[in-house]
Amino acid sequence: MKLNTTLLFIAVSVNLINKAVGQDFIRIGAAHDFSKNKVVQTFSFDFNRTEKIDEKKGRFLLFDHNNFYILPTSDVNIGDGITSSENNILFQINMGKAFYGKEWKNKDNLRTSAWNKAMEFNPSYNSDKLFQEKLVFGQFKFLVNLISQKHKDKSENTYIQNVHSLTFGGFSNIGYRYSKTYDTDNLYSNAGILMDYKTRILNSKNVDNWIFKVTGNYYHIISDVQQLTNDNFGGIIKSSIDRLIFKNTYIGLSHKYGNDNPNYKYVNTLEISTKIRY
Repeated sequence: MKLNTTLLFIAVSVNLINKAVGQDFIRIGAAHDFSKNKVVQTFSFDFNRTEKIDEKKGRFLLFDHNNFYILPTSDVNIGDGITSSENNILFQINMGKAFYGKEWKNKDNLRTSAWNKAMEFNPSYNSDKLFQEKLVFGQFKFLVNLISQKHKDKSENTYIQNVHSLTFGGFSNIGYRYSKTYDTDNLYSNAGILMDYKTRILNSKNVDNWIFKVTGNYYHIISDVQQLTNDNFGGIIKSSIDRLIFKNTYIGLSHKYGNDNPNYKYVNTLEISTKIRY
């Protein structure tokens, strides 16, 4: 009962905060867990505000001045089975500076592209849904981003037809792990690389009809509680495709594979879900 109350409080609090800025997702679905060969339900409050340097349109920042930004993010997953998500509760505050590159156009003047960069420091909290493994850490990132968008035509009524974004870079996490599972704690640190690719296909009303994403990371575990994993490396790759079915509602298919914090449990799930964007 206490756990359910805690999760409800977290969900409602984050919901109220993010309603002011909009464009967030609630995801409800079902996934096949290949590692256990069973179907699990998924229910997520997915408030990831990751559109910092790649997609200016529609972003809502807590602070944005002279390309310095503060961007709160969160991801709360409370579905069945801990392997239905690589992390169950994640809160971050992304703080960084973006460096926007000069835009250029292709020969037909319909596509505009630019290289951007950003440096970030992100205070973070990550735990499983039972709060047995808790991580408190700072995350350092250096990101390079290619963003391009194509207009439908050259008329006055033109609109953005599609947007492509490719982001890659390096990161390092430094902090502390509190493990109730093994009744111990230890320094937590790792370093690795990440990649994020997104394609958005829009309609004439500037609404995303299709969204395709592939994201991944791979990192070396420098220090952690030794009982948690025998591997020296961790990482995960996620892919998804979402289709607008009616206003603010998408149906999607996604796949996750890999091992990641807070438990380094291997994830191998194929999920179909409905996403509500408001």
